[in-house]
Amino acid sequence: MAKAEIGLKQVLIGDVAVDGGMGTSLSTIGATVSDTASITSEQPQVTDLTIEEQDDPFYSISTPGKRTIAWSSYDVTPTALVKVLGGTASVDGSGNDVWEAPDQAPEIVVSIKILTKSDGIVELPRVKLTGIPQFNLKKTAAFQVDLTGTILLPEKTGVAPIKYTKKP
Repeated sequence: MAKAEIGLKQVLIGDVAVDGGMGTSLSTIGATVSDTASITSEQPQVTDLTIEEQDDPFYSISTPGKRTIAWSSYDVTPTALVKVLGGTASVDGSGNDVWEAPDQAPEIVVSIKILTKSDGIVELPRVKLTGIPQFNLKKTAAFQVDLTGTILLPEKTGVAPIKYTKKP
């Protein structure tokens, strides 16, 4: 019987390895907002080359669609926000942790490892990450950061942009 891959155990992020492959020093981004995590692919772009003498194309070129990862995290500690949004974290004179947003959107490129509840592992060696802080001021919602990453081709030769490992 086939086993389904359902649920998220942990999202880990960190620097891309020096050689351009999968990073090895990864740390968790705190609690993930329920039902927000996914890795998706857009439809491929197909270009058909045709000639006047026939209706069917004589050649077809396919370019894979953009692949992205998205999730939202309730971890809005200043150190977590620096990892995913840039800026600075510090401690003020009263001992409070403080995050200050950057003046310009930073280029954040990281390695991401996803651990699933059924012990699957998804490795994304190189991802350009962007985030949007949602400082909800409602009784029914908490502060969170919405994250989206564009999966990029690794700079290390022979490394796949997505690697999925399923333990038996």
